[in-house]
Amino acid sequence: FKTDYRSTIQVSSQQSIENLISNRYASALYELSSETNCVDEVLSDLKIINKYINQNKDFRLLIRSPLITSSEKLLIIEKILLDHVTNILTLTFLKVISNNKRFANLSSIISKFVKINFEKRGVISAYITSADELSDKQKSGIESQLHLTLKEKLSLNYKVDKKILGGLIVKIGSKMIDSSLDSKINKLKIAIEGVQWK
Repeated sequence: FKTDYRSTIQVSSQQSIENLISNRYASALYELSSETNCVDEVLSDLKIINKYINQNKDFRLLIRSPLITSSEKLLIIEKILLDHVTNILTLTFLKVISNNKRFANLSSIISKFVKINFEKRGVISAYITSADELSDKQKSGIESQLHLTLKEKLSLNYKVDKKILGGLIVKIGSKMIDSSLDSKINKLKIAIEGVQWK
């Protein structure tokens, strides 16, 4: 038990350090890109890199691998960005990441940068989880409904989770709206357990 407890504390401590590092780098990059009026361009570059991280397992493993040097990782990312008009600040930032051997934090840094950008622009992130892939029409309907209800600028993030039986789980900040069938069944089970049968 003591070993497990100590391991949990170490993991939690490591995550806190990584979050601190990611926040520091993302905040510095946002400040610089804001000062030079190129937030949108840098954001576009970072989204291209993040797309590769999310969709390509080999690339994701490569970025985090301690066996591949930072300079090699930098060359690969620069090749990816060759097909796009890349802002000079993005390239400079990637070189800093390379020099400081922080590529393992890159995905987290990008997420923090996106979050900072939303906060500065008054945009709220909403996370929608469904049992199946939603059509563009369904997504449009959800977006319209949320805008009408919340009267806020929203950034919608969709995720498929086969574990839920149907319906949606919508998370906005600390608020969660759970309309999934799975949730309703669980609530029904709890209600039934509370009934005293005669």
